[in-house]
Amino acid sequence: MRVLEDAAYRQGLNPTRLYALLLPVHEVEVQATTRTSRPYGLIDRFLERAIAEGGITTVPGLADFLALDPVLVDRAVRVLRGIGHLRAHGDALELTELARESLRDGTCYEIRRQDRRKLYFDAYRCEPLHRRHYGSSTTFLNRAEAFAATEADPSFQLLYSWHQFRREALANLARRGDRDEFNLPLSVENPKDARAEYVFLPIYAVRAAARGGTVRYLVYGAATDGELDEGLSDLCTHTPEIAQTLEHEIIPVLDQERRIRRWLNNKGFSAREPMRFPDGSWQVDFQPEDFTPAGTREVSGVGTFIDLRTVVVRVWCEDVDVRRRALLARLDGLLHRFRYRPAEFPAMLRHLGDQLELPGLDSNKLRALVREAGRHDLAERLDQLLEASASTT
Repeated sequence: MRVLEDAAYRQGLNPTRLYALLLPVHEVEVQATTRTSRPYGLIDRFLERAIAEGGITTVPGLADFLALDPVLVDRAVRVLRGIGHLRAHGDALELTELARESLRDGTCYEIRRQDRRKLYFDAYRCEPLHRRHYGSSTTFLNRAEAFAATEADPSFQLLYSWHQFRREALANLARRGDRDEFNLPLSVENPKDARAEYVFLPIYAVRAAARGGTVRYLVYGAATDGELDEGLSDLCTHTPEIAQTLEHEIIPVLDQERRIRRWLNNKGFSAREPMRFPDGSWQVDFQPEDFTPAGTREVSGVGTFIDLRTVVVRVWCEDVDVRRRALLARLDGLLHRFRYRPAEFPAMLRHLGDQLELPGLDSNKLRALVREAGRHDLAERLDQLLEASASTT
């Protein structure tokens, strides 16, 4: 799976287990006032400046000072009072703080009430979710939907939290300078929570080990389009309730080995031996004859991972010619359905070189390998992509 490859070859960790999780989240319905802005009306700014700078505070005085019809000035003053820019003390007019901010910024601010929106906070630390989780690709499930999802697909595991929503979390978010990154724009003022309930966010978490045995949980989901979600990765790694629950799901080493051997037997490779590394990750070394056209395994699978539900295993081959063939097969597939922008191709190529342990792989080495293999069709498509990539840099 792509997330396992990202964990291994972009994050530099060794994946040992893949979890499909339903993460509990506080869905908070918020009531607030919203500040909007628009250009000043034809004479409104002049009226406010006359009050602020000239000290002229009556309708007749403003009409005389600006040489305008008093009826027109009276109508404009009523509008400015209606949007909260002026208040009256007898016949005298006074600018509000909203009007002073408008004059300072050169735009007419208005306050609109009864703004309602939903905000999401994780159900453990009560930290806000990033704005990316508010897109159309993200789906939150209510309790009934979450239970139905686990019944329909038992691979999904429901996580639980007994923490209630803390109201100070909303106040803390409102004070943050980067709150727009968490779907609370500065235009939203005085947010107050009206209702909070639990919902569940589907995610994938890769248990991955660094050198030395340190374990991290790397989270991927629809909101990040398959890319690493740093915020939720930090949550799952450093929240004991989550980490302990996931560690409890780790089966004994002998059971992991049995699961891998059963998979090998079912695929007709009972002679191949699984290898376990000190960090807990597993690998199976296949022989050149195991791959097409002589064997049954697709050569494009070299360097990828197989998720066996309770354990992850890396598919490998020490033969460098096999890995070069795997490179060309992967390249062929990428060029048919290339999802990267041309400018991203050099980085993708480096990742592919790391994945297949072909050090120093660059466009020149790749061209040479393609031509050596006699793949003229692939060479032509590769040259087109490299030309497009060069033109964007």
